[in-house]
Amino acid sequence: MKKYHLLSLSILLSFLFVYTGCESTSKDVSITGQVVNNTNGDAIDEAVVVILEPAVYTNESKLTDENGSFTFSGLTITEATDFVIEARKTGFDRVTVTVPGTPGQDVTIDSPISLIPENTGGGDGGGDTGGDQVSGPSSGPAQIILTSIPKQAINIAETGDEISGTFTFQVQDSAGRPLTLSNQATVNFQILSGPGGGEEVTPTSINTNADGKVTTSLFSGNRAGPVKIQASITRSDIGLTIKSTPVLIAIHGGFPDANHFSISAETNNIEGFNINNIRDNITVIVGDEFSNPVKPGTVVYFETDGGVIQGSTTTDENGVGTVQLITANPRPANGLVTVTAKTFDKNDNEITTSTNVLFSGFPQISNVSPTTFDLPPNGGENFTFTATDENGNPLAAGTQFKVEVGEGLDATGDAEFTLGDYLSPGIGSTQFSFSISDTDEDANDRGGTTITIRVTTPSGKQASYAISGFRSKRINK
Repeated sequence: MKKYHLLSLSILLSFLFVYTGCESTSKDVSITGQVVNNTNGDAIDEAVVVILEPAVYTNESKLTDENGSFTFSGLTITEATDFVIEARKTGFDRVTVTVPGTPGQDVTIDSPISLIPENTGGGDGGGDTGGDQVSGPSSGPAQIILTSIPKQAINIAETGDEISGTFTFQVQDSAGRPLTLSNQATVNFQILSGPGGGEEVTPTSINTNADGKVTTSLFSGNRAGPVKIQASITRSDIGLTIKSTPVLIAIHGGFPDANHFSISAETNNIEGFNINNIRDNITVIVGDEFSNPVKPGTVVYFETDGGVIQGSTTTDENGVGTVQLITANPRPANGLVTVTAKTFDKNDNEITTSTNVLFSGFPQISNVSPTTFDLPPNGGENFTFTATDENGNPLAAGTQFKVEVGEGLDATGDAEFTLGDYLSPGIGSTQFSFSISDTDEDANDRGGTTITIRVTTPSGKQASYAISGFRSKRINK
């Protein structure tokens, strides 16, 4: 029994070691495993798994989940290192395993860690049950383990969404047994760091219950940022303070901010000047003043001076919301439509952002130059032309262009392509050029031929322009 108490004290002291820094060449590893019942192979949940060695990680501990699984992550080592891991639960003998670790390589323990129920004695039939069984009264709190944190993030205060989050710790003795009402401990909570916006933990001090558990809540303030919280117990009887691993909770999701309010159209140029019910997705991204997404469910309203637009949307967890712009009356004379989104900031001031969508019309081809040609043998000719809608705007995104030439001729340049998404006229959006060349070495007679420029919009509307010319006779030497 004295030997066991010395071991318990050693384990207790090991939980109080402080993490040491790592060299710049260090790499993180994770260790994953499972704890099962030796007698039937069933998974054991809420078993305590601790790292005994190396000493830098002796305050690392996990509780297994309903599948008996556990994972230690973010273990930093600079060289091959053996991790000594112990699994234990009340009513079972402890088991220790050694797991080799290599920098940068995650480890999955091949075989489950099997715990033998107490009093089975390992099969020797005698009164000695192995010497490692836990008996007698608890020696007091030795570790504080986080068992529940339903939310990893909460919203900024007064946004109307969830502004508090609870978390639960379990206090255990050196044998991994939860404290009971007979040996309650007072757990204190403090914010180690935070954004400084008035966030607070309440209650700040509470006694453990019959399961050794304590629950407290974090309430957000008016600033976004990470909050680090720690639970601790002062052991005045041995002059030590036991601390939990710090818990990190994020505060974000404030009110919309004008400088973080964006809008865009899925397609900037749609074929809507003459055609109804063509749809275009309009998407907003709404952030708060801290550059985080606003709280989910923030309402954004829309209006347009052309067509019809769905009236509102609510943002998702990324601050994103989408509505559809529908081509219809009214249609601005120049085809350029303005879509405006609006919402309200923390002071209830209306903030807006807008984007343009072009309702393009039927295609037309003009300014073709030259309008005829006479190709010498193996010769060529350069052409330019303009393709727009009836308002002089670029045609809808996805319009197909093709220059059709006769046999023995080849066309290059803007001869076959799909038009991009343009709002303004210019080279590449409404002004184009191509070249033709004589590639037929055998043709020897002068003859007429035709080049056709053909434009087809996404809805199938077409425009074409034919250029007539000649190919000259070859001179035989």
